[in-house]
Amino acid sequence: MSQLPTYGEVHGPPIGEMTRRTFMRRLIGWGVGLLSLEFLAGTFAFTWPNVRGGLGGKVVLGSATDIVGASPDWATGQPYSYQKARIFLVNVPAGEALVDGKTDNVPDPKKNVLALYRKCPHLGCQIPQLCDKSHWFECLCHGSKYTILGEKRAGPAPRGMDRFPFTIENGIYVVDTGKLEDGPPIGTETFDKRTIDQMPHCAA
Repeated sequence: MSQLPTYGEVHGPPIGEMTRRTFMRRLIGWGVGLLSLEFLAGTFAFTWPNVRGGLGGKVVLGSATDIVGASPDWATGQPYSYQKARIFLVNVPAGEALVDGKTDNVPDPKKNVLALYRKCPHLGCQIPQLCDKSHWFECLCHGSKYTILGEKRAGPAPRGMDRFPFTIENGIYVVDTGKLEDGPPIGTETFDKRTIDQMPHCAA
């Protein structure tokens, strides 16, 4: 005598229960949905404006008064080093006076500044502070040398120091380190026309 089929064999699982096949389908669906959400979130994060405070975002440096307060020598020509963004903020009129051997005090150069990237355009070494002997930026790795404006004067670098654009918003300097601009081409001379053999140096 054959055994009669049970209710589940004829009509499927009882109401409220889930078959293995349905469970696997839903599991795959949840996985695909989760991956899609992660992809959309990553895409949105990539395209959304970067407003971080470090390299790759907009950096708020403060007013000219704030910068002089943090680095008093900035008013007399020494570039202000902001390590979080890896930049030198150059006070151009004060820098020109420094190169000429003067001691002009320019506490607020307004838009007459440069935000130079500290990474050497040659092989990426970090450029140290301005050499106190030559008043040039001198890469200690391979000897590339740049004026206080980042114009190349010697060494294997293919161009001058790269720089970032900046704005002044209500008297506050804001540097956009997400928009790197190539440095000036070799041969650019703004005011420092000295040659490599006309002064002592910090780097060989």
